[in-house]
This record gives sequence, C-alpha cells and structure tokens, in this order.
Amino acid sequence: MIKLKLKIFLFCIIIFSNDSFAKEFDQLFKVYTPINNTSEIEKAINNSFDIMIYRLSGSQSPSNIWKIINAGNTRKDFIKSYSLRNIDGNTYLEVVFNKDNLINIFKKLSIPAIGNSRPVILFMISIDSGTKNPYLLSNYNTDNGLEFKINDFLNQKSKKRGIYLELPEFDLLDLNEIKNYEKLINAKELVSSQYSYDFLSEINIMKIGSNKWSVTGDIKFEHEDESFEAYFMDKLESFVNTKIDDLLAKKMINTSSTSNLRAIFKNIDSYEDYKSLKEIFRSLVGIESTNLIRFDEESIYYDIEIYGDFLTFIDEISDNTYIDVNSFNVAKSQVVMSFK
Repeated sequence: MIKLKLKIFLFCIIIFSNDSFAKEFDQLFKVYTPINNTSEIEKAINNSFDIMIYRLSGSQSPSNIWKIINAGNTRKDFIKSYSLRNIDGNTYLEVVFNKDNLINIFKKLSIPAIGNSRPVILFMISIDSGTKNPYLLSNYNTDNGLEFKINDFLNQKSKKRGIYLELPEFDLLDLNEIKNYEKLINAKELVSSQYSYDFLSEINIMKIGSNKWSVTGDIKFEHEDESFEAYFMDKLESFVNTKIDDLLAKKMINTSSTSNLRAIFKNIDSYEDYKSLKEIFRSLVGIESTNLIRFDEESIYYDIEIYGDFLTFIDEISDNTYIDVNSFNVAKSQVVMSFK
C-alpha cells in the first residue's frame, strides 16, 4: 500500500510541477506601481522610472538614474504610455517605457544593460515553528505572518529587479504526504529534478526555544527576541540583493560596444511568422539593428548588429520563449535558429 501511495504521489508531482521556469522577462519595459488616487500619478511615474532603470541596469544604485537626469533628460522622455489598471481590486499605474530611447541613452552614457534573459533563483525554505510538523514554504497565499512576508517580499523584489525569485509550487500537493514520505524522498533532489534554476537557495528556520530561533543554510544566525520576523526579513533581503547582483553581473551587455553576426532562421512558413520574428528581434535589448539579406524556401538570412559580444547575444536569444537556437559558430559569428 505504501509503494502504491508513493507511486501516486510521484505521478502527481510529474503532472502538476513545472518542468522549468521561463527565463525571458517578457514585460521588461512595463512597470506597475500602486497608486491611491490621480494626485499621485506624478510620483508613481517617478517611482516607475526608477524601477525601470534598476531593472535594465541590473543595479540598485541611484547613480544611473541621476546620470540620465543630469544629462538633460526628463523621466517622461522615456515613456510610451501610462494608464490606470485595476488588478485584484487594487489600483496600479501601468507605465510602458520606450525600449529604443532607453537603450540609446544607456549607450550614450556608457551604462551597461541587462537583456531579456533573466536568472532564476529557486528557494527551498523549511519552517519548523514547533507548533506543527516542519514544512517547505510554497508559492501560495497565506495569512501566516512570516510566510506572507516572505512571499510578498520575493514577489515585489522580483518585479523591481526584473528577475525570477521562485518558491516550489506545492499548492496542488498534499503536504502531509510529503511529510509522510520524507525518509523515502530527498526534498532537494525532488525539487531539483522538477525545476530549472540558476541558483538553488536552501534556508532552514527552526524555533529552538520559547522565543529563540535558529536559521541555517544560506543564511545563518540565532536570534532570541520577539522581533525575529523583522530581523529575518532584513537578513533575507541582504542575502537576496547580493545574490541578484552576482547573477546579473554575469549577464551585463556592453552598450558601448557593437558587433555583427549572421543569423539564419529556419521554418518561416508564412508572412505572419515573418512579422512575429521581427517583433521578437525588436523586443531584445541586445539587438541594435537587423538587415534582411536574402531568403529562400527554407530559410531567411539576416545581418544583425548587436550590443556586446556574440555569446552575450546567444545567451539572451536562447532564453526566448518562442525561439530555438539550433546551432552557432563563434569563429564565424553565425547562428542558426527556428521557431519552437
């Protein structure tokens, strides 16, 4: 009976767990800022601009913002449109930024940029409060103080920095079953087999006294005070910011440098496919311009001018939701691609 239940449990994981996370940040140039009334629009626009620069530069330093402003630009110079949106009963200002204008000012001021390809940090956070069985924090809404704060923090930080901060999707699974089978299933191996990520963070939170907590894993400390939740959240934010900075630093695109490559695109079967491909190219941070060279029944050939180097472009295009990189040749600066 136990073997049968275990097989059913594993089968459910295969069905309901994501195989991997999409790493392309497809709304990179769209920012949502909470707003209470129309008198706050100007302030919300300023906040949205700041978030946009943090996302695109990969840095939380305000120096890039002031560098742009001090060069004689206003925040509204980089906005395509803005409008009020109601999301889950809350009002937000949706600000859509002009990608080309932003990249041009980054290029002019020699500010490196981060492309659409964004790292994924997956968090395995176990909580043992002493009042119930230990459990892994999952990506679902909860009224529990600490759980809610962690979920909300990861969600807000993800939007602000333009990076994926994820928790395992255990909401469709019976967490009691996970507890029952914990000796048979290694939780880390289980999660690792079902998710794709750039970094897996393990954090263990355990109550070891009436008012004392121990945290181990990627964050380590002991704390004895009623302010544990606030203290933990400060430690978590510091750790997450450092890890985000490290991962984004590896994806910097040098906007001051350009190079050319030859792109061959297969399986363009219609004019709609061709238009879709043009839109994909237009959306990528790393592409400055494209030039259609020729086409035949099987392929379309482009000369593409890119920011940065060839491998940086391959990294960005490889994570696009709709494109497969079939092969590439660094020596020839040539890449062969197709629709997925």
